[in-house]
Amino acid sequence: MKILLMFFMTFFVLMANDEIILFGTEAKVSPTQIEEVFQKAGYSIQQNRDMNGPFKKQFGKSGFEVYNLLTLYYPKIAMELVVKNPDSGVFAPFSIVIYQKKGDKYLYAGVLSAKAKAKILGLNLPVELLEELERKNINTLKKALKNPKKVELAYKPKPVKKSLLTKFSVEVEEDEALDAKEEIEMVIEDGLKPIGFVMANFNDFNYDLKEAGIDDFIFYDTYSLCKLKVIYTVSKIRPEAGVFAPCTLAIYQKKKENRMNILFPNIYNWISTLNIEDKEALKELQKAQEDMVKVIKSAIE
Repeated sequence: MKILLMFFMTFFVLMANDEIILFGTEAKVSPTQIEEVFQKAGYSIQQNRDMNGPFKKQFGKSGFEVYNLLTLYYPKIAMELVVKNPDSGVFAPFSIVIYQKKGDKYLYAGVLSAKAKAKILGLNLPVELLEELERKNINTLKKALKNPKKVELAYKPKPVKKSLLTKFSVEVEEDEALDAKEEIEMVIEDGLKPIGFVMANFNDFNYDLKEAGIDDFIFYDTYSLCKLKVIYTVSKIRPEAGVFAPCTLAIYQKKKENRMNILFPNIYNWISTLNIEDKEALKELQKAQEDMVKVIKSAIE
């Protein structure tokens, strides 16, 4: 019996998903209270978006009592990451999903692990800054949720053969960069609504960088983008999917480089980390990816 028990415990660990950190609590905690704990811990809060209301309004129903997407970042680590790897601004901000299913006594909160973020950026672990951020995220989550229980997801990520970061680079002279940025961003912003995307937040990340004495970039903007139908559809089978939503679109150009970069973590992260097989969910994700690529291409061509 002991050997059998050890086998099942080992099998469960192998099946566990190490790309999503998820906690559950029976404590009476609200998304606002969670936000306040992160703010006191030094995080820059971008938005704490209640998705449950929009779910009910647009689709007429919801399987959740609570479904919030808390977008935030820890300025010091985020800035150090960007200096080392400019593409890491796709996590300024990143998301914490907060949800409670109807009839469930537990409230859950989850975030991507350092391993998942490194995989998206194409980096090999250990990446000290990502791991430092992970520890801070875990400690703050535990404090906010009041001694929660760690939740092991009963599925593991699956491999995908696609790049996890969709990135476009455009040749732009340094003295023309700001004008080009404004024009490209305007086209992207105008193209979002017709394809069902909402710009949940805009962040001039370069302001933080300059305030900290980091003057490496001509500009560094990030957009938090969310397509309601995607998160609604996927959350029905994988409520922890909110760790990917809203998606951060980063637009930056370094000084002394005649190249503007536009990038975002794409839908293949959802498919891989969440091990999605559901046809409806895959259809919505693929459409969102294709539509977003078309909007960016129309802006840079």
